Amino acid sequence: MTVVGVDLGGTNLRVAAVEGGAIVRRQRIVLGEARGVDAVVAAIAELVAEVAGDAAVVPVGVGVAAMLADRRGTVVNAPNLGWRDVAFGAALAARLGARHPLGVYNDVNAIAFGELGAGAGRGARDLLAVFVGTGIGAGVIASGALVEGASNCAGELGHVKVAAGGGAARCGCGADGCVEAYAGGAALQARIRRELAAGASPAVLALAGAVDAAHPGHVDALADDDPWARALWDECGAYLALAIGNALTILNSDRLVLGGGVLGRAPRLRARLVAGLPAVAPAAIMRPLTIVDAALGDDAGLIGAALLAGAGVSLI
Repeated sequence: MTVVGVDLGGTNLRVAAVEGGAIVRRQRIVLGEARGVDAVVAAIAELVAEVAGDAAVVPVGVGVAAMLADRRGTVVNAPNLGWRDVAFGAALAARLGARHPLGVYNDVNAIAFGELGAGAGRGARDLLAVFVGTGIGAGVIASGALVEGASNCAGELGHVKVAAGGGAARCGCGADGCVEAYAGGAALQARIRRELAAGASPAVLALAGAVDAAHPGHVDALADDDPWARALWDECGAYLALAIGNALTILNSDRLVLGGGVLGRAPRLRARLVAGLPAVAPAAIMRPLTIVDAALGDDAGLIGAALLAGAGVSLI
């Protein structure tokens, strides 16, 4: 059976035909300035037609970096696309027609399902996938099935609160104290550059070459020796361990998949996160847990969205 996966990001639109959990045909375009819902729907429909092949029915799954309001693909907020309260799923379903049953999924949910079916999660039944990139997202698999929640918002780990009170950091979602406001890539990079500009660490600044060039990888490189870098990573690692450890305590997952650009560039931050989990999650929760790195890279969302649609999960 051929299914089509779509990865809709803030910059790139990628579409692939998937058979047996493997990509057999793919297309990619840069979205450019035309990123309104009508333009994006037209672009997706065009690429789907190019990769779908000749089968009479080809399900399509779309993973989008957005908070969704329901199982009809209504986007509450997609910051990278500039969308708020957009009936994206309904518009795309109308454009694709009956030949392409459609499912719209949060991008990290699609990634988690891709890792479960074809990547680092194979063989797991209860899986938590956490990706720390520009933001922080998670996907939850329970007894082999994706957990979507009552309004399709399950897995919003980035907005778990790790601080409270007047000094809590403001998150891009508008709330205070979210773990994403401390350890998400956008917040981290802004803080790193702000504090380096104020003289926090000449050594990290020298490694980066300029304040505006500094990123979490530079901090990670010196996190064992430089006092400021070490303190920052101890703090961020503890926040990540708190959020993820509490999630594991609720879910009792047997597999934790870690990924995303920040953790990929910052192995010392990842190590602090992992080392902090036993102080948060009880021993009975940690005992059956295996911690692995994501295996599918950029293809995880494509494969996962296709597998979800092929399985009939939340088709519109």
